[in-house]
Amino acid sequence: MKHKLPFIPAKFGLLILFLAVTMILPLAGCSKDHKSSRNSVPSTGTGTGNGTGTGTGTGTGTGTGGNPGDAEALDLTWAVKQKASQADIEWMAERIKEFNSFLWQGTEGQGYLRNQTLVNGGSEGKIIIRAVDGPFGNPPAYCDILSTGWQIYLSSGKLPAQLFMHELGHGWVGPFHSEEYSCRNTSAGVCCQSTAAIGSEGLLKWCDPSNCVASQKCWNKIQETHGWAHPGPGGATPACNVTIQ
Repeated sequence: MKHKLPFIPAKFGLLILFLAVTMILPLAGCSKDHKSSRNSVPSTGTGTGNGTGTGTGTGTGTGTGGNPGDAEALDLTWAVKQKASQADIEWMAERIKEFNSFLWQGTEGQGYLRNQTLVNGGSEGKIIIRAVDGPFGNPPAYCDILSTGWQIYLSSGKLPAQLFMHELGHGWVGPFHSEEYSCRNTSAGVCCQSTAAIGSEGLLKWCDPSNCVASQKCWNKIQETHGWAHPGPGGATPACNVTIQ
């Protein structure tokens, strides 16, 4: 049984489009009946741990970081379907480290990406990337819930971090099997499961009863699944090691 959860765009009226000084195009998460596409988006953000890829087609990125303690670690295989240049695949390795930093912050120091394998020109893995440097697809991202577990599809390596966090929320963090597109409380920085916006990394925290403006209250589910504290211990982001194949 396969449950596909693609991103869909939220709709804006013409008046907002004419009056907006800076255009923000929201993307909502994972409706089965609706999909969205965009041409491109800048990616920003910082990560911890340093590493480079070496050789003609393979390499290992390693680094130092904070002590993860008893945080839950994910060791994942990422597959880039459209074979990338050496420069692009090394860029993607660094981008995965940025995702690690965002995940660590979002889980308040209780979940992180530990040892990652990045396959250049592959099609099998927990996270499938259509192309490192390419246009957003339709949909840009989705999470499949399969009998064997979850699998995330990213149409581009340059998607905003919130899209990765949103899909990982469906697959692992919650896991959340329903949508909460309207839970946008920007003053509180929530929620990962809401719509995402072009031109920024998006909202990178999950909501709780004190700041949820919808109904899901994500941290209630997270605590039920993982038993994590909220607020969590935080701390420096642990190293994320990426091996390029």
